[in-house]
Amino acid sequence: MSTPLQSHHSIEKRDTTANQVSPAVSVLEAPIVHEWPREWKAYAALVAGFFMMFNCWGMVNAYGAFLSFYDQHLLTTQSDLQLSLIGATESFLLLFPSIFAGRLLDARRHYYLGFTGFLLLFLGYLLLSFAGGNSMKDQGDYGLVWLTSGLLAGLGMTCFFTYSSHNVIQWFPRKRYIAAGITSTGAGAGGIIYPLTFKFLIANFGFPTGVRILSAVVASTTLIAFIFGMPCKDVNRRPVGSVFRFSTWIDKQAFRNKSYTLYVIAVALVYGGFYSIAFHVTEWAEVKGFGTEEDIPGSTGERPGNSGFRTFWFLAIMNGTSIIGRLASAFFATHLSNPIVVHTATCFLASLLAFFFWPFAQTNAGAIAFCSIFGILGGSMLSLPASGVAYLIPTDRQSHVGQWTGMMWSGVSIFALIGPLIAASLKRKFGMDAVGYWCGATMLLTAVLFAWSMALKRKDDKGSTTGTLVGDGEENGV
Repeated sequence: MSTPLQSHHSIEKRDTTANQVSPAVSVLEAPIVHEWPREWKAYAALVAGFFMMFNCWGMVNAYGAFLSFYDQHLLTTQSDLQLSLIGATESFLLLFPSIFAGRLLDARRHYYLGFTGFLLLFLGYLLLSFAGGNSMKDQGDYGLVWLTSGLLAGLGMTCFFTYSSHNVIQWFPRKRYIAAGITSTGAGAGGIIYPLTFKFLIANFGFPTGVRILSAVVASTTLIAFIFGMPCKDVNRRPVGSVFRFSTWIDKQAFRNKSYTLYVIAVALVYGGFYSIAFHVTEWAEVKGFGTEEDIPGSTGERPGNSGFRTFWFLAIMNGTSIIGRLASAFFATHLSNPIVVHTATCFLASLLAFFFWPFAQTNAGAIAFCSIFGILGGSMLSLPASGVAYLIPTDRQSHVGQWTGMMWSGVSIFALIGPLIAASLKRKFGMDAVGYWCGATMLLTAVLFAWSMALKRKDDKGSTTGTLVGDGEENGV
């Protein structure tokens, strides 16, 4: 006679051999999971995830426009390395505390993170408005700019970043890659809308008032994310326990998984390489003569170029086409049931593009083509890491997915900080072409590491399948 202590495996075996399991037991053991969720809260979480990405990576993607304004007008006495440090700090702080955010998400502390993110982002950009003096040339306070938009806003971004992908993956278990891809388009949308908004507000209202209006936009969109980012009730909660215990935040089992470890290193290289180009694309367009800088009221005027095309639009094109890459990568990852294949291919193509197009582009059409294609590839690369962790994590560690994802982002953060700084140093010493070579080298190494990680995953899966078959045979006396 069957008992409640029988394993799920033994129930399945009885079902296939003796066909004695009642329908009631089968339903309890294998609840129906729809292709697309039936609850409205799932789609509300999708909207929330979009606005979370809109205000974290969307704002980081927009930093090229801020950097251009600082370099041309507000902070002209600061070095390129110092200006790059502001954006690199945003990236680092967005990623590094994810080790804590991911664990809190496993404990279903979603609303604490959401409210903290809303508050810090709003205050960060509101206080940034006081860093520009009267909006006259060289009146900016570099320390205050770094403190507000780098440190404070960066800490607010991390509250939303892991939250966005973690939540939609749990709401959409059968369509996790597509849901994560849709959510990640918020980063591309923010990368278009925020630079446009920033340029318009600065030109029409000046830096202090313009940034205060921008902070209101940030507050309204993060409030939407906070209200609608409801956690999935069907996921088991893992209480945090002692905050001083190492195992509370770090799952040592993760780094015994070689495919996961290689994957983390590869993602780190992606962030160190891609944002080196994203931060310098407007300056690259100006140096190459593809466009002119924006004329800011009160500044010294436009810088000369061979084209009337504004350099700002190269960044907008890159961010805009990234939306195509994010959606396309979600489709292919779902179709192939393997996001790392897509990662490997896009990184290899991005390396070729950085090696050959960045240094040798000669015309406006070529520069626009580079930004368009690189944006598509970048969107694909940047939208997949969380899905990759969900693909790699073993079945018996599924309740740790938030923790493993947060650990990955914390590891990536170091390279996200130093990558753009290395590129800025190389540019200062060897010229603008060195940025492309740096990006190309990191992307090529990344493609190799992704392929290696995927090979190890397949080897582990094959071994696991073989072990299961042997175990079944022994149990049946074969």
